[in-house]
Amino acid sequence: MLTTSLAAFIFAIAAPAFAGELAGPARFCGYSPIIDLIEGETVVTLQGGIHGGSFRWEGAFGSLEVNGIGWASRPKGRIVSEQTDARPARFAQRRTDGRYQIAIWNGRHGAAYFTSPNRFTRQQIEAIERVRLFEEGETPEGCNLRTVFSWE
Repeated sequence: MLTTSLAAFIFAIAAPAFAGELAGPARFCGYSPIIDLIEGETVVTLQGGIHGGSFRWEGAFGSLEVNGIGWASRPKGRIVSEQTDARPARFAQRRTDGRYQIAIWNGRHGAAYFTSPNRFTRQQIEAIERVRLFEEGETPEGCNLRTVFSWE
């Protein structure tokens, strides 16, 4: 577990918002996920570390907690939507630690885990399908909102 003396995250914000809440429409690039936030969607940052971090993503679909990892291995489970050039692989919904989870993976080192206290709705799965991934060492383009790692 990292302490704040080891690492700190700085949030560069293109639109007016406080440091932990980022609002769309804008492209959010953080921890590994790339999300083109639409009007009414927000990201609230929760925790960050060296290889990843977590945030809450809210919108018309409801609320999802997301853990993005820029240096990940293949998630556990069965792939239900194969990876293409345009999107990462999506894994079957499963129950873990009393919550429902869906993982996506770019086939290399980028992964994101979406969790919800209830089974995922069709709208939530459609929102997850909009997410793309990057990994450590990559710099995605067009990011209006992002998390940036900084050593103290």
